[in-house]
Amino acid sequence: MLQLTFQSLIFKGLNRFGELPAITLLPSEETISYKELLEKVEQLSYYLWRLGVGKGTHVATIIPNSLEGVMFGLAVQQCGATLVPLGENLGTREVAFILNEAKPKVVIMATQPHVSTILEYLEKSNNSEVHIIGLPGFGVSYPEKFEVFLMPEGKIDMELPISSEEDLALLSYTGGTTGTPKGVMHSQAGLGASIISASIEDPLDDRDRLLLSTPIVHSAGSLLWRALISGVHVHLMRSFDAEQFIHAIKEYRITTTFLVPTMLYRLIDQTKKMVYDVSSMRNIYYGASPISPARLKETFEIFGPIMRQQYGMTECNIVISRLSKSAHLWAFHNNPEALKSCGKPCLLTEIRLIDDKGNNVKPLELGEIVVKSPAMMKGYYLRPELTQESIRDGWFYTGDIGMWDESGYLYIKDRKKDMIISGGMNVYSSEVERVVNQHPSVAFSACIGVPHQDWGEAVCVVVTLRDGFSCTEEEIITFCKERTSKYMVPKAVYFKESLPLTHIGKVDKKELKKMYAEMVY
Repeated sequence: MLQLTFQSLIFKGLNRFGELPAITLLPSEETISYKELLEKVEQLSYYLWRLGVGKGTHVATIIPNSLEGVMFGLAVQQCGATLVPLGENLGTREVAFILNEAKPKVVIMATQPHVSTILEYLEKSNNSEVHIIGLPGFGVSYPEKFEVFLMPEGKIDMELPISSEEDLALLSYTGGTTGTPKGVMHSQAGLGASIISASIEDPLDDRDRLLLSTPIVHSAGSLLWRALISGVHVHLMRSFDAEQFIHAIKEYRITTTFLVPTMLYRLIDQTKKMVYDVSSMRNIYYGASPISPARLKETFEIFGPIMRQQYGMTECNIVISRLSKSAHLWAFHNNPEALKSCGKPCLLTEIRLIDDKGNNVKPLELGEIVVKSPAMMKGYYLRPELTQESIRDGWFYTGDIGMWDESGYLYIKDRKKDMIISGGMNVYSSEVERVVNQHPSVAFSACIGVPHQDWGEAVCVVVTLRDGFSCTEEEIITFCKERTSKYMVPKAVYFKESLPLTHIGKVDKKELKKMYAEMVY
């Protein structure tokens, strides 16, 4: 019987492509074929197996974008264990919390800032069965108590566990900007369903060349897995640099990539400073937020109509809804408002918008987005109450406020927690940003609420200007007054060269609130 587990699908996929190039590291151009990738993953699986890694074992990794990051992630799956991926930009407080809650048997690391935190975890565990593995070649100084990794040699003779659909494949901690991280549990069947769903929605094949520069422990990782089961040649950058990114597209004839809008805007601005050739591109996946019509026009002029937006979240494996390439093009010419949408439900996903009483809302009315999908999480790790609150009758309550239009497109209006209540009026920050971003001098903006003694909260925006443009606070406020309701007009405007981002590339509004909360009133 065919297993639709993540373990089965990923290794069945990898086995099909032999000598084809699997991954190239940039800028070194070190390349590994699919056959070599499988051989090395088998060796790493044997290495982990000898450390006691198997079903029910948690293995944490904190590795920058690299071959090692890809291979160890696959080896954990081949052992039937649970992967706990940690981003290299996580703060030490978050890393300490996750380690103490998830209690991984093995931690594989290659980041200097986290050495003392992981050493503390090792010493607190007081358990000789806990192994901290330091990877050489990343410029990290490891304490003597860590084990420096050496690739095992010789023929491997072992029988690896076959995962069942209910086994826990992934324990992925949310990168939220408030509270403590939440461990999101994904089963083998759930991850398998997400790969199948994404492959149907947006097929890739062995003619594609994928360029990734965002952390593969987040959204880029889902695209990486899908690419590898399809024979795609993946090009992996350690981090994003706009100029190097554009050079890579030309040199390696890249066809596909994933970006967040802020990165896309930097690429657009960079093309104005250099000679470029992006004619090979045929897919740009983006997420985190919609793109403005003005910026989309620039994108079409540079790359062509190749945009694909995806709406998802950690709890739903990034497969909630899609705005396809054809939908982008249709909206651009016929209904620019639809560019603010996140498309229509994915094939394996059901979506409802409900009011506070749980009733479906009508088109053009606001409601909370609730989702049902086989790719959905099993629940939050060690948080049964939160799981019960978030999953009711098989539906996941996203906390996003949305709206259907009359053509069936879904619009995200805001997060419940990002809604500003000013003078008793509900102000959706995304709606304020939509208006501000229409100003010709504005490249990007973020709307936040700051405490106010009379109104409760005051609406403020932090703005990044386009290169070579200037603007004043008064101009932005006047611009908004002419285009939106009085209660949505910003009371203050601040200008920054760049906005602070979370480790997954979203604007860090918590940090902005810290910076500006006491500067207005």
